[in-house]
Amino acid sequence: MLIFLSMLETDIERQQFLELYKRYGNAMLLVARKFFGQDYGLAEDAVQNAWTRVVENFSKIQAVPCKKRGAYLVIIVRNEAISMIRKRRKEIPLNEAIVGEEFDIEDSSQPILEIIHKMPELYRAVLEMRFVEECNTREIAKKLNLTESTVNTRIHRGRILLMKKLEEEGYAV
Repeated sequence: MLIFLSMLETDIERQQFLELYKRYGNAMLLVARKFFGQDYGLAEDAVQNAWTRVVENFSKIQAVPCKKRGAYLVIIVRNEAISMIRKRRKEIPLNEAIVGEEFDIEDSSQPILEIIHKMPELYRAVLEMRFVEECNTREIAKKLNLTESTVNTRIHRGRILLMKKLEEEGYAV
């Protein structure tokens, strides 16, 4: 809060900002929570980013008619939440999205596993061994009687095919 107030030039602007913050802060947080569910940290980040935008464009926001100002602030936080979601989608590499902290293979991967199972046998076997059984390249090569470079090629091509199928199914990769 103090950072936002220090960014404003006059005491009048600071007072106006405090009024906006008190009046619309909770509504903005509720909107952000709709986008991030139980992840309150991300919701709060979206609200903080929105308040930063408000301070940066404070004179423009003050020019908005009083009745529309709340809706305007809600739109700002909504846009910030959407931007954060898009940015996070771009940042998660596929190998982390399938196995790792960002994606729990035990919980919510049933649709992804179904897509892997429907893939051509050439890629299905290596992807299952790699991401479901968590075998390394050497182990996969030994089990399938292939060279490690062949396994790596199939994993790479299978991953590309999997990403394409996930996008077709509506998943963000």
